[in-house]
Amino acid sequence: MLINQAPTACDAFHAHSDNGLASGQRNTILKFIEKNGGSWSIGELADALGMQKSTVSARLNEMLHDFGMLVEKPKRKDRLSNITIRPVGLPAKQLELLQ
Repeated sequence: MLINQAPTACDAFHAHSDNGLASGQRNTILKFIEKNGGSWSIGELADALGMQKSTVSARLNEMLHDFGMLVEKPKRKDRLSNITIRPVGLPAKQLELLQ
């Protein structure tokens, strides 16, 4: 799905990918999920890691769809907002390797 997006937002997204910042952010999120297990929403991760929701959203999208590092987990209520969400977590096989 394409959206009408300000060029500066698009430029910022690509700049983070080009300078390695996105990779570091992905690693931070992944290490947090590996350490804590379970399923996580964008808001929960942003709150726990002190990151912007938009940043977490972009990195989760990459880890879900581009790299296959995470998978969608069953719907549940967000721990912070109590809104029904589709959280993410580690694939079952990766969880087995960490235990």
